[in-house]
Amino acid sequence: MARRDHQDSRGRTGTRVALMCAVIAALLGGCSSAVSLPEERPPAEAIREDIETIFSTLYGEAAVRAVLVQQHGKLVYEQYQESTAQDTWDVRGVTRAVTSTLIGIAIDRGLISGVDATLGQLLPDYAGVLTPETAAIQLKAVLTHTANFAPMSEERDIRGTPADLSAQADWVAAILADRASRGPGDGRFLFSDPGTHILAAIVAEVTGMSPFRFADEVLFDPLDIDTAPLWEERFSPDGDPQELLREYQEAEVAWPADPQGVNLGYTHLRLRATDLMRIGQLMLDEGVWDDEQVVSATWAVQATSPVVATVGYGTIAYGYHWWVDPQRGMFYAQGEGGTAVVVDPVRDAVAVIASEVTIDDPRGNHGFASATAVGLAALLLADLSSDSR
Repeated sequence: MARRDHQDSRGRTGTRVALMCAVIAALLGGCSSAVSLPEERPPAEAIREDIETIFSTLYGEAAVRAVLVQQHGKLVYEQYQESTAQDTWDVRGVTRAVTSTLIGIAIDRGLISGVDATLGQLLPDYAGVLTPETAAIQLKAVLTHTANFAPMSEERDIRGTPADLSAQADWVAAILADRASRGPGDGRFLFSDPGTHILAAIVAEVTGMSPFRFADEVLFDPLDIDTAPLWEERFSPDGDPQELLREYQEAEVAWPADPQGVNLGYTHLRLRATDLMRIGQLMLDEGVWDDEQVVSATWAVQATSPVVATVGYGTIAYGYHWWVDPQRGMFYAQGEGGTAVVVDPVRDAVAVIASEVTIDDPRGNHGFASATAVGLAALLLADLSSDSR
């Protein structure tokens, strides 16, 4: 299969040092050339011990539940802690990459004209909320977080949903109204989970079904991801969040929805670690799974390539809801609490780390764990040979 061009590998030792710097930066707030690091990293088994040590330090007990590494389409490392391959986890922010892929499939199928389509064209049911300015927002701007939707509120309720949003009867209308009041902004990168929920609303609008059911038909089924029984109960401002949370935690594959039935585009998709591996492998292989083009190669490459520069994330760029590290030739999706899918096309490999820490866990900072998981997954990939298959 033809693959995209990447920068040449900087050498095994140099790459490992750089990747260790990424982990140290996450843990200590920075990495300079004066840091002394061993030239040789331990094998995967020893790195697994590093993972356990770091997460036990962060949270007082081990939080990592699954670590998988796959190269050339074959699993080369797999370990579970207090879990099995069949257990599902709230993958949190990795949900965003799934939502983006559904947009790509909808474009492939002609349900969306392309990334230049506007919100006015894509959300006709919300014409009454859209202003001329917000109606003209292009899909590409929402995909790249450059449309000035509000950043995620730090105030969250027990569900991990912004308290000011979960109280609304119509989340999509509230998000669009808030965006109108904010104005167009300066076009720079501003990470926005409410903006990602608008993507899920677009999927629902153009397909006539919930994002979860569309995903089950066009993405999960082709990837042999078992979703039965499909759980997508709706949040309600009048409902009992504790009861819904209990039901959600007892479900297998699950994806809760807003009061209108739009699954939360930015979070709370429950999947197995092996399911995350399949999604990473799909993007690595430019949209192909088992000789079937599940999402077009055009979309798979564009989504995982640098499209816009980020603000506050160093040299990391952003595609269509995938983070992109041009220096290392990697792209990844990360979930708050320590879940990551890191893809390394140079080594033809994917690493997955699934963790149990939730956004409302009192033990630690979920964003801190997310960055750490990405760095550790990259370390595991650095131990693999860069020989082409």
